[in-house]
Amino acid sequence: MSEEENKQHSTLEEKASELRAMLIPELNLGKFLFLGVLAFLFSSLEPFALFASIPFTISFLLYGKWKTLGLGVVGTILAVALLQVKFYQGSALGTFPLSLFYGYLISNSIKRKETPLKGILINGLSIFTIVMVGLVVFNFSQKEGIRGVLFPYVQKTATQYYNNVEKVAGVPLEQLRHLKDIMENPDIVVQPILNYGVSVIFIGIFLSFWVGTFVALKMAPLWKPFHSYPHTIKKLTNFKVPFEVVYPLIAGLVLAVGASYEFVGPWADIVGFNILLMLGIFYFFQGFGVLSELLNYWRVYGFFRTMVVFFAVIMAYQVMALVGVLDTWVDFRKFFNKSKNEGDKQ
Repeated sequence: MSEEENKQHSTLEEKASELRAMLIPELNLGKFLFLGVLAFLFSSLEPFALFASIPFTISFLLYGKWKTLGLGVVGTILAVALLQVKFYQGSALGTFPLSLFYGYLISNSIKRKETPLKGILINGLSIFTIVMVGLVVFNFSQKEGIRGVLFPYVQKTATQYYNNVEKVAGVPLEQLRHLKDIMENPDIVVQPILNYGVSVIFIGIFLSFWVGTFVALKMAPLWKPFHSYPHTIKKLTNFKVPFEVVYPLIAGLVLAVGASYEFVGPWADIVGFNILLMLGIFYFFQGFGVLSELLNYWRVYGFFRTMVVFFAVIMAYQVMALVGVLDTWVDFRKFFNKSKNEGDKQ
């Protein structure tokens, strides 16, 4: 190799090095603390609590385990301090450390190079099992079980709220009547919690992991310079529920409908709806994948796409789950791809 060629090769290497340096985000204390503040804000605002694990996931991937755990400890102490001075209601006290744990699990799945779906399933089932074991132990450790704890708590809360609302002018009589009914019969609230609480916990856990994984993959350009991860967000949005899951779904529907027509006992209604709710979250994920493919087909990107996705998830989640069920037979993605190919040929 001539001297001229050596110079050209050296120049190319320098440019490549400069390009890599530009792609790698600069890590500093300000960005690290900003992630902590973001996690704390998300944890404090209940509608956004689903997103609270995302800053922690990014922090674990960029700054490492011990720094992020230290940030979590500081944030939890801050939440306790703010609660003591009655600065706020303290919703972050439980959500903040839980989000830290979720972020740790999601980042570990990425570091282990697991597929997005495998990470969600393993983490979700592990946490759900731990929570259920904890609830069973707590139930048997109480004299009257979980019901004995919920009943007086709901009654006390409803009474306090009724006394506060009653003093406010212009409060609808219907609202006061409903609160009074709960005060006199807390079972109006307690029984649905006992009947469907397991499903709500199951959905909350899996939805949290799915949202955290989805956004983390969307933000992959931030952390991919530090971690070699072979999977893309397509692996998540292309998810399809196995066809065999249709059979327990049909069984749940039969039980729920059968109870309405008194073909079976009242237990069937509870079992049937729990099955539908727990399986429905996976069909929701599939329906979201269909929506994502549709938006790609329509070439909807940027801010408008974000708004469409946000409102679809918040306001049309049942429709999304139904689309996921229909996709089992219809295969909407195949239709989009076929239409796209025909358009390209024309």
